[in-house]
Amino acid sequence: MKKMNNMIPLTIANTLDQSTKTRVEVAAHCTVKEAVRQHNPTALAEFDVYDGEGSVISDQQAADHRGATLYVGVEKVVGGGVPRRRLGELQIEYPSIQPVRQWTDRKQAKMFLVRFPSNGRTQSGFWEVVVHCPNAGSALMHAYVLNFGEITGHVGVSLFANPPSVAYANGAGKGFIPGSSTTRGRWVCHGNIMPHLQRLGSDPVVRVGAYINHIQNLLNQ
Repeated sequence: MKKMNNMIPLTIANTLDQSTKTRVEVAAHCTVKEAVRQHNPTALAEFDVYDGEGSVISDQQAADHRGATLYVGVEKVVGGGVPRRRLGELQIEYPSIQPVRQWTDRKQAKMFLVRFPSNGRTQSGFWEVVVHCPNAGSALMHAYVLNFGEITGHVGVSLFANPPSVAYANGAGKGFIPGSSTTRGRWVCHGNIMPHLQRLGSDPVVRVGAYINHIQNLLNQ
């Protein structure tokens, strides 16, 4: 009985696909990263573990997170995303928009999940899109359709499992959502969008909002 009391219950989830969660019990003295390695191996060569606030807790003791849900994703990245205090500005136009944990810290978010109407082009009636914007104020960003399996008819823009070798696809990855080796998406061929973004200036909220609007128009044209 004493041994059971020393076991710490945890729930392990993937930051991008939270539909599958694993309930485990681990020794109190192990770190949460060790818990993931022992009970829910990830295909990522390097990874971090995050709490519900997006903070890295990889090296913290499991005992400090009894009963919590842990989120596994790529190692914490650096760069310039959208300030978290300004997310509300994007939510005015896109109420569903949410930051992805492993690309988010207490100050900024560099990847978002957003859902908007598909005008009958998907079974659910919505597009589910990931927007990757690690340098939102200055660099190219990319969008990926997650629910591509729901597409019911013609879509007026090319969606690639493996992005082509063109300048405006630089950094788009090789068939997986950036930071994941298991979650696939279809890269949206956004065309030569960079000159337009540059004309908007360096405000990350303005640029991300304009980019999402562009992607929505492409998917629903």
